[in-house]
Amino acid sequence: MLSRLIEMVSFILAKSMELDEDDWSLLRSELTEQLEGRGFNGHEIDIAFEVANRIRARVEEGPFVSFPLKTNQVYQFLEALKLTKSSRGYLMKMVQQGILTPQQREDVVERALLLDTNEVDVEEVQFLVNQVLGGDSWPGEDSPSMSYVLH
Repeated sequence: MLSRLIEMVSFILAKSMELDEDDWSLLRSELTEQLEGRGFNGHEIDIAFEVANRIRARVEEGPFVSFPLKTNQVYQFLEALKLTKSSRGYLMKMVQQGILTPQQREDVVERALLLDTNEVDVEEVQFLVNQVLGGDSWPGEDSPSMSYVLH
């Protein structure tokens, strides 16, 4: 799922900057058809446009990025955009201590990127680490331990 998301976000950002398009509704209607033709579904496209919009806004507000973003750089940018500094540090510590493997860390980050919150802090990351290590499925919407909404 994450590689597909990164592929779509990269495509959307490239097209929006190539066309210098600020009207996301017009761009969305043009690119949705192309993305569906490539086999992406509506839900994936919605997430990709939301992430691309956030990245574009962050780039326009922040310092100029003078180099093209590679796939792994986009992933790192998404992670830095969504996870707080303390939650990223927590995950790094978990890997260094051997509690999480690098693959499990990526699983946690992927789940964090799908949470419908602006930022994911340590508390949410701890919940996700527990889910990844416990192997349990995601709790349902009615679960008392799920205080936030997933896309």
